[in-house]
Amino acid sequence: MRKLEITLTEEQYQHIQEETRYVNRTHLSEGVFGGYELCLHVGVPDVFGCTLELKTNNSIDLGEVEWKFTNQES
Repeated sequence: MRKLEITLTEEQYQHIQEETRYVNRTHLSEGVFGGYELCLHVGVPDVFGCTLELKTNNSIDLGEVEWKFTNQES
């Protein structure tokens, strides 16, 4: 099995945590079901950086990230 690892800065991690808590509270108070989506935009290696986007009701660009595939032991 393969594993996708995305490395975040502390600021990116905190931003995701705050936004998902806010969205969850908003959805609960309004009685709606919803979620969020993390989109990894992969560019050309060594030419364009990879960026991560958080999509809820809005789209939030979290900036450049590093990512890689690894083998996961069963």
